[in-house]
Amino acid sequence: MEDLSGLIAGFASEPQYAQPLRDSFIKHVKQATARYPNAYFELGQKTPEAVEGLADRSFTVCARVEKGRFPFSARTPFSTFIEERFDDPPIRYHSFYAKLSITRELLRDDYAFNIRRDPVLRWKDDLHRTIGAWLKENASPVDDTKGGHARWTLVATGPSLVRNESVVLAKLKAQPSRELAVLLPKALRLFGQAISHSRLSNWMAEILEAPPSEGPAENTTLPPIHREIREAVAAAWNALSRNERALIAALARGDDYETLIEKVPGFRDKSSVSRAVKKCGGQFVESIHKAMGIPHQSASATPKEVIERVVEVLLPMLPSLGESEIP
Repeated sequence: MEDLSGLIAGFASEPQYAQPLRDSFIKHVKQATARYPNAYFELGQKTPEAVEGLADRSFTVCARVEKGRFPFSARTPFSTFIEERFDDPPIRYHSFYAKLSITRELLRDDYAFNIRRDPVLRWKDDLHRTIGAWLKENASPVDDTKGGHARWTLVATGPSLVRNESVVLAKLKAQPSRELAVLLPKALRLFGQAISHSRLSNWMAEILEAPPSEGPAENTTLPPIHREIREAVAAAWNALSRNERALIAALARGDDYETLIEKVPGFRDKSSVSRAVKKCGGQFVESIHKAMGIPHQSASATPKEVIERVVEVLLPMLPSLGESEIP
């Protein structure tokens, strides 16, 4: 039987608990994201690697990022679970399944990132919101004692025929009007039973014409970041001192030398900053090349270029990296 509370308590003091705890995170993240579409994942693709990467990021946030909101009170989630003696149900709730869980926060961040870069996805998001507003004004929600999302229907004016989805879509596509005010009530009547908001939005997105794409979304041509690379970057990050982590965060924010020297007492001048950049870049290069099986001496990028690429990996893994406080 799973013992999340025991694994977390063990992980706080013994590294051998890391792998079974990570396996548990992967299992729960898979379950929590089972109904989420592509748009909520890195690069807009719900691949096994993306789901596993989300689990790794959720694990990292729980272990290292202090959260201000309830119940964490400026503590990391793992510290909170240990100090408050949470048992497994509330741990699962706050880590994976609640609307404000760590995992769902990351999903929303990925979704917001994706819609900023994909005009078609933005159009679908706007369409979904518009349909939601129409349903609240013109349709009636159906109580669902099984839980899940609400379903909607129109007030019945007589007997209705339940039709197959493919038949409903064919009839809607044959309609001359492309106005939602016409299509939505027609869809509800043709279907003959309560329907979810998401399913209705998917129908409308299939029937209506999406705007032309402005080209591939930024970074969509890049391969997904494999687990080994994530683990290598996380290992190198964990080996840095607090001042060195502050340096990486400053680069993520775009701080200049003067701002960094003022904020971090460990760096007294530009030379000390440059030396730290070279050291950190070298550590990340060595860790990543080791994970990829590449000889370390074949590195050609400058330390600053390496750190800029590393920041691209760290930002989704450590959301607070770009903020003023360093985990």
